[in-house]
Amino acid sequence: MEIINAHVHMIEMQKMVQMHGDISLPPGIAVLEHIQDTLPLLSPQTLLAQMDEAGIDKSILYAVQAPIVYASNEYVCSLVSEHPDRLLGFASVNPHDPQAPAVLETAVKEMGLKGLKLHPPLQNFYPDDKAVFPIYEKAVELDIPVVFHVGTTPFGSMCRLDQANPLLIDAIAVAFPSLRILLTHLGTLWHNESFMVVEKNPNVFIDTAAYITEIPQILTSDIVRRIGPDKIIFGTDYPMPYGSHGHRMKDFVDCIKSLPLQDDVIKAIMGQNINRLLHGPDSPAQGVSLKMLMAQMQEMLGK
Repeated sequence: MEIINAHVHMIEMQKMVQMHGDISLPPGIAVLEHIQDTLPLLSPQTLLAQMDEAGIDKSILYAVQAPIVYASNEYVCSLVSEHPDRLLGFASVNPHDPQAPAVLETAVKEMGLKGLKLHPPLQNFYPDDKAVFPIYEKAVELDIPVVFHVGTTPFGSMCRLDQANPLLIDAIAVAFPSLRILLTHLGTLWHNESFMVVEKNPNVFIDTAAYITEIPQILTSDIVRRIGPDKIIFGTDYPMPYGSHGHRMKDFVDCIKSLPLQDDVIKAIMGQNINRLLHGPDSPAQGVSLKMLMAQMQEMLGK
């Protein structure tokens, strides 16, 4: 079974401090309480070792153009270039930059990055703001997926939760029906709203990068059946800690494998569905003609 971790960060800590060293981090940020356990995981060698331990074939690294969790397109590209058989990269852009579509095109066409990651709360924008629609238009043109952070955001007063509301993504899915979209973290703690968006829109997926203790409670067999087993994608949010535990990819692999789901569903979540996000379905679904339905109904009633 092929396993792909579709949600990995490799943060440029030194550059982040150089660029934004004057930022004052508010107290009480849970994700920073165990930062000493997280910092060693930022080594590419440790990343690959965790992948090997967990039996993960490939990981997708996210660039993030934000003051926190910063990683440049160039950095992600360099890591992918060093390990092309194990890593794929997604770009990021500054949504407030009028040149963002051009930056994205360069990242895809010249750096070989395969998608776009946006974090509305950390980047301080509303994803349904039409001012950023040119970025989505460029993603459609480039035929790449867009990943949106949704749900809880553990950075205290540095960001606003309403910018992470998954219902905002519905407007994008409707405006750009050919744009493949991935919501993160099972939407926690906005999972019901996230599932609504995924269930409603054929072009929206969701990843499993939630707290490991919450995954079995949220990703039930009924939910999987309702939103579609082809809509769920494995991810762990490496290297972020969960609870008092340091991040261990194998724990997430074991967690998903232990869910009361059929083997073919587990295989789809772990590695097959990400290919649908990256490349689209093998055979795109066809719309239904209302006129044809009416004709069929009249024919049935005529009998």
